[in-house]
Amino acid sequence: MKTDVIVIGSGIGGMNAAMQLAAKGYTVSIVEKRAEPGGKMRRVLYEDCTFDAGPSLITMPFILKDAFEQTGVKLDSYLTLLPIDPICHYRWLDGTKYECYSNPYKRNDETERIFGKQSMKEMNGYFAHSGKVYHATKDVFLFNPFDGFKEFFKSKNLSLLPALPSLKFTQTFHAFNAKMFSNPKLVQLFDRFATYNGSSPFMAPATLMVIPFIEFEYGGWYPQGGIYSIAEAFYKRCIELGVLFQFNKDVTSIKTDGKKVLGITTNDGDFLEADHIISNADVFHTQHTLLEKKEYKKPDLSTSGFVMLIPMHENPFSMAHHTVLFSDAYQEEFTSIFKNATAPEEMTVYISVSSKTDSTQSKDGKENWFVLVNTPPTSTHGEWTQQKATSYTQSVLSMIERYLPGMQSYMAADPIIINPDDFSSEFHATGGSLYGSSSNSMFSAFLRPKNIDPQIRNLYHCGGSAHPGGGIPLVILSGHFAAKEIIANS
Repeated sequence: MKTDVIVIGSGIGGMNAAMQLAAKGYTVSIVEKRAEPGGKMRRVLYEDCTFDAGPSLITMPFILKDAFEQTGVKLDSYLTLLPIDPICHYRWLDGTKYECYSNPYKRNDETERIFGKQSMKEMNGYFAHSGKVYHATKDVFLFNPFDGFKEFFKSKNLSLLPALPSLKFTQTFHAFNAKMFSNPKLVQLFDRFATYNGSSPFMAPATLMVIPFIEFEYGGWYPQGGIYSIAEAFYKRCIELGVLFQFNKDVTSIKTDGKKVLGITTNDGDFLEADHIISNADVFHTQHTLLEKKEYKKPDLSTSGFVMLIPMHENPFSMAHHTVLFSDAYQEEFTSIFKNATAPEEMTVYISVSSKTDSTQSKDGKENWFVLVNTPPTSTHGEWTQQKATSYTQSVLSMIERYLPGMQSYMAADPIIINPDDFSSEFHATGGSLYGSSSNSMFSAFLRPKNIDPQIRNLYHCGGSAHPGGGIPLVILSGHFAAKEIIANS
């Protein structure tokens, strides 16, 4: 039986597209490789702890609210969002500690207390500039489907032209941050936001300045019950709207007549027909493997990640919900990742302990430590041998011990390790890349794959590797854009 729309993959972008279309009366089927919905957003239960093994922070909560309201319901009926402020706790090896507040008054006080009055003024100047850039560009780059360089020649976007110099396309993010801040620690702190889309601050354009503005302006949020509660909320709404889920089915090809899609084949031999197909899979995987376009060029990939899920006994470390432990060799870290294609020896470590906000995420006084280190994507699957993963685990733990002496003695069990090969095999993520293509060029914003396929009619893309990019709010938007294009072309 032919379906109006088949969605490949049940990530947040794919489920949002499905529920938007189902709310408009389309018949929608989602075909998912794994046994549960959510894509990279998933939950792991281990040693009395519940871990979110994918994204760990929500920004721009209004996008999440809008997604549900567009289908006729209120988000509050499905999900409770809790604010996190301070958003993140930052530490350096010389003993400096800084609480990063969304509240501007607390932020000013903390910045002046730790870095001085001049740094506080510089930070306010930074947000004044990046805020103007965000508001000038958001409707072109974020909140609508994007048509590449053509967007600049459309009459509706002519008002953007005077703002182009403020975007600093030709300046690197690091160079911009170094110009705006006199304290090198604040430069490093703001450089870190390039990793939010898997890029290097020493290569990516200064337009990434909008990322810290968004986090500080709209705050950091956490859904009660864990990040995976978001996936459960989308799944529940999809089921209510009649979306059919087919789990444990891996899509092996997209069939076309050369101009338009006909349907998909799956690993169990099924051929499923559809008028429209939305691929929530990695765009390179979609083009190179599912459409068998072997000439399709692999993009410059974003970072992958080395993840450790560590159940911790009660301990004296007073961890925040989000903590960043900076290395003293930040530029060398990105040189290792993007130029030498090796996991950094001196690494910055991100730790999320959601049980600090939500006690239901652990039992018996334990804490659920999610640990992430940025690594390069892999060139071939199987690159991360057991020996390599074991060795790197100890390297990361040793780095944490430099900040938290004795930390390993409080581990309740050996950590669960998720390495770049796992992201590659589990999610067809090219090289284990977490965000598809990187933003390590001045034109990267214009080169990200569009939501409507430029060659195959009735084929659409959503997810972190398509416009507008990675991260929960942008992935939600990508699904909305794919659905919007189908409605416009039906």
